[in-house]
Amino acid sequence: MPTSVHFRTVAAIAALLATACASAVSTAPSRTSPVETRLNASGEEIVVRTNTERKALGLPALARNAALMNAAQLQADQMAALNTMAHDLPRAAYPSPSSRLDAVRYQMSASGENVAEGYPTPAAVVAGWMTSSGHRANIVSTKFTEMGAGMATAKNGRRFYAQVFGHPRFGT
Repeated sequence: MPTSVHFRTVAAIAALLATACASAVSTAPSRTSPVETRLNASGEEIVVRTNTERKALGLPALARNAALMNAAQLQADQMAALNTMAHDLPRAAYPSPSSRLDAVRYQMSASGENVAEGYPTPAAVVAGWMTSSGHRANIVSTKFTEMGAGMATAKNGRRFYAQVFGHPRFGT
């Protein structure tokens, strides 16, 4: 994609999300992010279902964080565009979890990421993560206080999901 088209696309997405993100709830200090993505209902449902799983285990809910929602959606979009599920995507604009957190200006003291592909619904992907020891460990970790999630569909119809966890670093 030519740079000018990419820039206009990012600028248009940022303008559309300015209104949507204005009412977002976050426990982290407000920061303006240079990267805004389209958020969707699937990401919101993943946050709710993740907190339902935590509540069932007697754990506190994770706060929905706008920057983490953007980081997760960014990763889901990148995986769908490349039709590749991975934490690290060398051919993507934001190839690593840390580069995505930097892009949304989330300063953290701890972070984690779950990714998945092929699940038909947010309920199915959360259930899948809960049966995987590594993914479940992120979901039930007490070192995280916030989260975000996103879903994107590849051109072939395959769904890609990302879930990003964090604990903000204050005073920086």
